[in-house]
Amino acid sequence: MDKGKEKCEILKAIRAYVAEKYGLDYTPSECNHRGKCRGTCPKCDAELENIQRQLEKKGITDITNDTKLSKMVEDYLLNPTNDEEDSDMLVGVPDIPVDTYATEGMPKPLEGDVVIEEGLVPDQPLEGDVCTDPIEKRKLFLECNVAGAAFYNIDDIWDELYEGAKLILVREKDNAHDEDAIAVALAVDSNDWSDENECGPTLGYIPRKVNKSLATLLDMGWQDMFETEISELRENVPYSDRIHISIYIKNKEAQEEPEQQDNRLRMVVITEEAKWELLSDELWQKGYTYFRWGGFPPWELDLPSKGDKVIFLYNDGFQSFMYLMKTIAIGEQSVPFLDDIDELHQVDDCTVYVLSNVVGPVIIDNSELKLPKELLKGKYQPDERVSQSLSDMLMDIFIGHQYSTHINENDMPEPGFCL
Repeated sequence: MDKGKEKCEILKAIRAYVAEKYGLDYTPSECNHRGKCRGTCPKCDAELENIQRQLEKKGITDITNDTKLSKMVEDYLLNPTNDEEDSDMLVGVPDIPVDTYATEGMPKPLEGDVVIEEGLVPDQPLEGDVCTDPIEKRKLFLECNVAGAAFYNIDDIWDELYEGAKLILVREKDNAHDEDAIAVALAVDSNDWSDENECGPTLGYIPRKVNKSLATLLDMGWQDMFETEISELRENVPYSDRIHISIYIKNKEAQEEPEQQDNRLRMVVITEEAKWELLSDELWQKGYTYFRWGGFPPWELDLPSKGDKVIFLYNDGFQSFMYLMKTIAIGEQSVPFLDDIDELHQVDDCTVYVLSNVVGPVIIDNSELKLPKELLKGKYQPDERVSQSLSDMLMDIFIGHQYSTHINENDMPEPGFCL
């Protein structure tokens, strides 16, 4: 069966199943199309819109809990229909030549010979071998440009965009220009400061010519089935061609990886020079310092545990000054480090945290270290972690500084040493 026709039959079966289960009026129209089928057409779209209207009249807005329907939708999503004629529907999956020969330029083996190139595994396992195919965690559903980017001042946030940045699809049912409109927004965790999965700036929209099927799936509550990210960024081209994205379908059967320990760093940003000098003097004199951190409700705060590392940063407008510090005592454990024991027993929602210096001070020019402007406004307690990318970048700076210091331990750097 033609792949497009197969897709059409799956969609028709989905509509029939939904209509029967929820008592809707549905009679599939007869298809008289001849030639290559794209899998959907205006007649199919009209039938779908009719079913959606009937569901809305009955007050039914979410049908994703139906196991059988979920399987039918997955069959549709994973149906390989990306022929050449469907290239505007599923872009970016290259055709693989059927007769591609791995040993091009060498004589082909005689009939009956078995040739296995070095490092390659035969297609069929030998007797007694166990061969299991890995489960794909996700599959490409759609790759397209972001339309309408010229209306959203993307130049202002261009430096914050990168390939692989997470995006969020926002369905706009009340859009006056397109009833199937789907906005594309930057996820908050893409700005290198927070990992919250919330909407950031809008970048544009899914192009009208490819948004119909996706809009329908989002309307039916399948939002969590998709992962979206930036696949390519292009400068010096028209706005409509500057941002390209990939939308993936997540495989529900793929086993989730065990939760890994969160090793992202926390950060305190000091904005007053006098306070920074006081901190530096205390570290120079004692090798440690302490703070009172906390708040209510405490369960909403992610404050350090003993052993956790915290970055302390001060920026004077030209350079960033940083210490990498380690939490060595909390609460009652802090008694040996306190000048005034009453610090421990103040009546408030805060706890004493003692930190020692691990690496620093490290001084680096703003041209070498670009930090989010929001971060530089100040952060006076480390109650959340920075993003993984920012954490990794800062840790590399500290490791590089520590390594260079050990290499030149007989030739200590002058004060104000910059990376």
